Parts: sequence; structure tokens; C-alpha cells
Amino acid sequence: MTTGRSSTDILVDGHLTRLKWHRARRTSTDTPFTLARITEGLREGASVEIDVRVSADGVPEIRHDPVRRWRRRQPAPALCTLADARITGTAPGAGEDTGGQFPPAALLQLDIKDNASVMTPANARRTAGAVGALASHVIVSGTDPRAAATVARQDPRFRLGHDPCTRRAVLRLRRTADIARFVGDALDAQPSADTVYLDHRIILAAAGRGHDIVADFHAAGKLVDAYTLTGPDETTLAQARALLELRVDQITTDDPDGFARSLA
Repeated sequence: MTTGRSSTDILVDGHLTRLKWHRARRTSTDTPFTLARITEGLREGASVEIDVRVSADGVPEIRHDPVRRWRRRQPAPALCTLADARITGTAPGAGEDTGGQFPPAALLQLDIKDNASVMTPANARRTAGAVGALASHVIVSGTDPRAAATVARQDPRFRLGHDPCTRRAVLRLRRTADIARFVGDALDAQPSADTVYLDHRIILAAAGRGHDIVADFHAAGKLVDAYTLTGPDETTLAQARALLELRVDQITTDDPDGFARSLA
């Protein structure tokens, strides 16, 4: 194995797999969503993910709310608004002007955590406007295809992704084991998506039954992201190697540095 486009990308048998910086973390000890790490990753040409929610007054924020607890949503504090992040090609405090340019491989994933009823066209315009200078490096994703598409339509340079692993879809897949329907539904939900984000457990469970779901999406012209592996240990390294054998295009992890070293 050799490194690919950045120090957290891996080339295996001619196939490049990116180790995505989940919540903009390079190592498992990082605080999520720091501007320093976001900028560092993009300057290095890495794939970096941040979560986006719209506040009650329509401001797009970098924030990840936890799952529902006791049937009430417990809002998490915003790290900052998306506009305040002011992500540019210049290192924070360095003062040099790089023209706002990142390496071509740099990718900022806006994982939209709101549904379409919240991510209205007006809110989508605010979200797109906050990252307009980075448009050629942005991919917009989410489990609600309408919400993600509403943001992606605001700038033709935005790429589009789709996460089909909703609770309902996963429960149906477990009940029926109908992988073909799961794949078909995912493709139908967001036909113009170039990347499909899959829970790594779905990929590995399908492989355990002799079905290569990664190949299914590749045949449809889609890239595949497998999420989320925490820090490297005996179990997660075995999972990562299995995913690499299946030729996933990206692995989402909280410790891309640790995996890059362990898999080298």
C-alpha cells in the first residue's frame, strides 16, 4: 500500500481510497469541527466532512445534534456559523495570499442534517452563499434527498451525494435482505448523486452473504463512501481491510492519520 493524493489517502492495487476526516477530525483526540483542522485538511487535499444545520432564525451553522432522547431533540451548541468559518486557501494567521485555491483533490462535504421542511430554498441560498468561494470543492449530502438537492441547486459547481441509510430503509433491509431493492431505491432517490454514503455494516453484512454492494453502485457510476470507523484497533482495522478489498472509494473515520499509518 502507498499513499495517494494526501497523507490520508491510500492506494491499493491501483485503486485509490480516501480516508475522510469525519467531523473535520484528523486524529481521534481532535475537537470536532475546528476551523484549523478544516483548513488544514483542505490545504492538504484531503476529504473533510462538516455537519450543517439551520438555526431557528435561518442561519446555517456547523453543528451535529445527537439522536432523539426521550422523544425530545437535545440541540448541540453550534461551533460557529458557516459564514463565520471563512474557510479560505490561506492558513489561519499566516497572512499569505494563496488566491483562495486548494489542491484539486480537496473536498468539503456539507452533510445536511435538516430535512427539506427546514432547508427551504431561502435557507439553501444562505448555506450555499456561506461557502461560495469553495464551490468547486464542495459536495452536498444528507439522508433527505430533497434537502441536499435544494442546496446543491444553488451553485452548478456543487457536487451531490446521497445517504440512503435511513432508519426505515435499514430496518426493511434487515427484514427482507433485499439488497437489490435497497440499491434501486438509493439510485432512484438521488439519480444525479455522484457519491453514495453507506453504513460500513451494511457493506460488510452484504459481503458476508456473498453480495458485493459496492460493485452494484460502481456499476451505476457512483462512488461509495463507507462510514464510520473510529480509531484503529484489531476490529476496525480488519473492517478497513475488508472495505479496501471491496474497493470502496472513501472510508469515513475519526482517526484518518491513525488508519493511514496502520494500513501503510
